Amino acid sequence: MQRNPGVAFLFAAALVPAVAAAKTPEQIFQQASQSVIVIHAYDGEGDPINQGGGVVTGRELVTTNCHVIENAMRLDVQHQHQVLSATPAEANLDRDLCQIRVPQLNAPRVMLNTSRVRVGQRVYAIGAPEGLELTLTEGLISSLREFDGSQFIQTSAAISQGSSGGGLFDTEGRLIGITAFFVGEGPNLNFALPAAWIVELERGGRAKAAGGGQDTLEARWIRRIGEARAKKDWSGVLSLSQQWVRVMPRSARAWQELGDAYTATNRPRRAIPAYQQAVRYDGDSFDAWHNLGWTYLALNQYDRAIEAIQEALRIKPGDTRAVFNLGAAYHGQGLREKVQEIHAQLRNLDPALAGQFAKKYVKP
Repeated sequence: MQRNPGVAFLFAAALVPAVAAAKTPEQIFQQASQSVIVIHAYDGEGDPINQGGGVVTGRELVTTNCHVIENAMRLDVQHQHQVLSATPAEANLDRDLCQIRVPQLNAPRVMLNTSRVRVGQRVYAIGAPEGLELTLTEGLISSLREFDGSQFIQTSAAISQGSSGGGLFDTEGRLIGITAFFVGEGPNLNFALPAAWIVELERGGRAKAAGGGQDTLEARWIRRIGEARAKKDWSGVLSLSQQWVRVMPRSARAWQELGDAYTATNRPRRAIPAYQQAVRYDGDSFDAWHNLGWTYLALNQYDRAIEAIQEALRIKPGDTRAVFNLGAAYHGQGLREKVQEIHAQLRNLDPALAGQFAKKYVKP
C-alpha cells in the first residue's frame, strides 16, 4: 500500500502544538491603549494636584498607583476624549496599589499575565508621561527585585514623571504590571508593580483607602526607612528614599531622607538639591535647613552655609549644634569677631561644647 506523502505531511503538521505569535508594537498599542486612561486629581478648591495613568482591570474599575490619587478631593478620568468622574475603591497603601470606580466607563478590561514573567522578556509601557496621553515605550525586563514577599519588575522601558499608574504589557498585549516609579541615577531603573498584586487586592489584600491618606502613606515609608537605618543599610535607605520621592514628590520628609541618605553615603553634592526640595515644601523644618547648611559647610560654601543655618536658628533659636556650625562657617570666612560672638554664646549654652569650639576655631 502506497502512502500519500501529502497526507503524511498534513498529519504530522497537525501534531505540532500551536504557539501564539507575538504581536507587533503597533498591534499591542492598538489593543492595549483602549484600556489605558489618564487620571486627573484635584484639591478641594478644584486646583489640579496630580496626574497619572490607570488601567481598566474590571467593569468600571481602574487600577493605578495610590500616590496618583492621594489627597484628591475630586478625580476625573479621560478616555478617548471623554471625561468621567471617579471615586476611590480598593487600596493597598503598603504596595502603592489602588483602584478607582468609574461609572459609565465603556472600555475593555485588560487580560492579566500573573505568572509568565522573566528577565529578558520584551515589554511595552503605555502611559501618560509629562501629561502626554497614551505614549508607548519599548524595553526588556531587566530584573525582578524582591519586595514584600513578591517582586518589583525592573524594566528598561522608559517611565518618567506622569507615567505612574500606566500599564506594562507583554508581547501578546497582556498586562504584567502597573508602572510605578523610576530612579534617575542610572539606566534601566524603571519599576512596575506585578499584575499578581491586582488579583490579591481584589481578593481582599487591602488597606485603608487612599483618599486623604497621606499621613498613613508617609508613616509607612518612614517605618521602612527606619528599619533600613536600624540595620545601617545605607544603600537600602538610599534606594527607599529615591522611591519615596517618586511616590510622594511633594513630601518634605521624603526629600530630607533622600538628602540624609546621600550624606551618609558620602555624596554631599547630591544631597544639596534634595535638601533644597525639602525646605521648598516645608520652610519651617529645622532639620532640613540645618542639614542643608551643614552640607554647604562640608563643601566649603560658607556664604550659603551661613544663610541656611541662620534659617535653622530662626526655627529653633539657641540650638547648640546649629550655633556651633554657624561659628564654623564664620571661621571659614575669616570673620574673627563673629567667631568670638559664637564662642561667647556657646559658653552660656553649653560650656563643654564651647571648649571644643575654642580648640578648633578660636585663636589665642
